[in-house]
Order: sequence, then C-alpha cells, then structure tokens
Amino acid sequence: MGSPRRRLRRLRSPDTMVDSLFAQWLQQDCLWRVSEDAAAVARWGDGASTAERKTGIALRGDAAIEAERQLEFLGEGRPLVIDEHLLTGAWASLIGMVITVSGPELGYEGGVDVFLLGAADDHATGTSTVTVLRRL
Repeated sequence: MGSPRRRLRRLRSPDTMVDSLFAQWLQQDCLWRVSEDAAAVARWGDGASTAERKTGIALRGDAAIEAERQLEFLGEGRPLVIDEHLLTGAWASLIGMVITVSGPELGYEGGVDVFLLGAADDHATGTSTVTVLRRL
C-alpha cells in the first residue's frame, strides 16, 4: 500500500491583507512638522487656513523639505489654474499630494509643483490622465 497521504492545507491570505508589522507601522503616531507662511499669518492672523498632510515620509529632514514645498505652492500670490495631462505611469495613489512635474511638452520646463486633484490610471497602456492644480 504505500505511505498514508497527508492532507496539506495551504493558508492563503487574500490580496487585500496587509502584513501585520506593516499595519502596525501604518497605525503609529506621526512625526509632525509644523511650518507657517509668514505672509498668510500677517494677513489673516488666527483666521489663516491650516493644512495637514499625512505621508509616508520617514525622515524629519525630508518632512521639512516637503512642508516648505507645500507652503510655497499653497501660499498666497499668483492665481491658480486647473490642467489635465496624459502622463506615463500610475498616479492615483498620489492624489491629494503636491508633486513636481517636468516636461517641455507640458509647458513645465524646469519642473513645476502641482497639486494632484485626480488621476485615472490605465494599467493596460501604462498611462494616467491626471488633473492638477498649479500656480500661473
């Protein structure tokens, strides 16, 4: 007769499951970096708007750079315009973030900081139609 057959049970997590250590990291308290726009505070005082952004940035120095970049973009000054572009790659995961886009064909020579309002990723073509808010 041969050896008895063992029945192996393979446990498989659904694709939506997150590793428990990664989940704990995601749930940790954040490190906060507070920055102020002196011009907005001078003009609006306590009525100045406050923007908070939670990101996966791990280093304090990188957070300071990102905070300054967002203040520069969100600060007062030039008017805003909404643009739509077809870009290579997937961008939907960055909706709500200030990103730097560059490309002479877009009119963004040297790189322009834009606020990503929306993105429709097309995985079949490897492109994404993005809607951005930028300063003129």
